[in-house]
Amino acid sequence: QTEGLASICFRRTMGNPFFLLEFVKLLEEEGLLYFHLGLLQWKWDEVEIETRTASTENVVDLLQHKMEKLSKEAQEFLQCAACLGASFEIETIEIVWQHQQVIYVDSSAAETGTEELLATIVEQNYLEKPEKSKYRWVHDNVQQAASFLIEEESHASFRRSIGKVLHRELSKNKLDACLFEVAKLLNADITGVTNVEYAKINLMAAEKARDISVFDKCSNYASKGISMLPSDKWDSHPEMAVKLYSLAAEAERFLGRHSQMDIYCR
Repeated sequence: QTEGLASICFRRTMGNPFFLLEFVKLLEEEGLLYFHLGLLQWKWDEVEIETRTASTENVVDLLQHKMEKLSKEAQEFLQCAACLGASFEIETIEIVWQHQQVIYVDSSAAETGTEELLATIVEQNYLEKPEKSKYRWVHDNVQQAASFLIEEESHASFRRSIGKVLHRELSKNKLDACLFEVAKLLNADITGVTNVEYAKINLMAAEKARDISVFDKCSNYASKGISMLPSDKWDSHPEMAVKLYSLAAEAERFLGRHSQMDIYCR
């Protein structure tokens, strides 16, 4: 009797327990799966379920569909949180949310507090709280769905605006703790951008990546930092240029990309 329903659920979720539960919740919320009090059994229409869930061919679509039913403010909050990595401190998201007007040009000031919105999102089972002041996404697909709420044409500029806020507002210790994420945010939409301060952030991120032997990240941050230096970098910022080129060359050597290493050694 349930074979048809089970088949639909499997195709939509690939059997992932978390997403299977979310899909069944969605069916109930949409009235596609309901408990018939007269018959004392669950009822559903497989054809209607197929039709109504045709746009949710993967779990990210399913989650995004559910998130779009939240308030505009909660959706904006999810968009901000999606840019902060797999986990983040409450202080970090508070800073971002306090600067919501800077990030959302067309938005009024945030009326709902950070903790209240976090509680709502935890209740929706999108975030969990493993530590007193720390939150993390329950699954990387949930974070991805939240990031898809950001309009595609403004995605890069949105991320960069959050990076600017964190770069400006975080204390040195807090900045060090989320250095990779801040660097990634600042590196969004950087074509033709010259900014020595952001080059310095990339230098710090490259050094941190080198110190933990993550050489692909080291190479990426070093090359981004180089691209942000002015054309007269060897005259105006020789020390930073030497450090960035040295890090890039070292990373390429460890990655076995010797032709790239030679470019940085010239």
